[in-house]
Amino acid sequence: MARLREQMARDSEARSLQESRELQARTAAERQAAVSELGNVQRGEWWDKARPEDIGRTYATAKAWEGQDPEAASARQRMENELRTRYGVDVNNHDADPAQVQALLARMEAERIEGLAAEERRKEAQERAEAESLLREGDQLDNAAERSAAAAAYEPDPAEREQAAAEAETLRDRATETRDESGQSYDSAERRSETAASLEGQGFAERSVEARKIADVSQGKPATEAVKQSRAVKARKGRSRVGSGKQATLDR
Repeated sequence: MARLREQMARDSEARSLQESRELQARTAAERQAAVSELGNVQRGEWWDKARPEDIGRTYATAKAWEGQDPEAASARQRMENELRTRYGVDVNNHDADPAQVQALLARMEAERIEGLAAEERRKEAQERAEAESLLREGDQLDNAAERSAAAAAYEPDPAEREQAAAEAETLRDRATETRDESGQSYDSAERRSETAASLEGQGFAERSVEARKIADVSQGKPATEAVKQSRAVKARKGRSRVGSGKQATLDR
């Protein structure tokens, strides 16, 4: 029994050492992946295209790893500077909480998009009104053309009859041109309506992001606390069976 206990102790120590090495390797791989992702924040083009959820997630990653890697600390500093200069957001006013920062950026983006949508709706209404005005003008020109055509048909003076016929033709051409312009204004109004609807949908999506605040971002933890281990030991039918489980997770 003593020899068995000694052997079990040696086996347990060997497993612990192997698990420790695997955990270290996994943590190193996760840190490398995080640092690789954080390199994006040093590029201006990333900021030009980044959405609030991208910024919130990446800021959470920088905070999680800043104590483990100097590049993560540098990335956090760069992000806070960019947030201040690009968006006027001081993270210290929001407890440096990635979820709060993300929600604020989502609200700002939603307001910007909603402003664009409102401007498109205003121009849509203006162009529809213009199209209707042109259509009425086309009808008036058609009526004038008919009157000139009637005058040409019944005017006894040949010169005046010719002049009235020419005037009727000119009025018909102007009526056609005016209706074409009216159609173009209607088409433009329809395009603006579609654009506004698309923008309104984007604004709604941004509001949804703001409302959710994304749980994994708001629950971001330091990397040293995010890595956990668990072990279990079972005994069955008189045989000792040592089992181990391990889990390494990173809130990012």
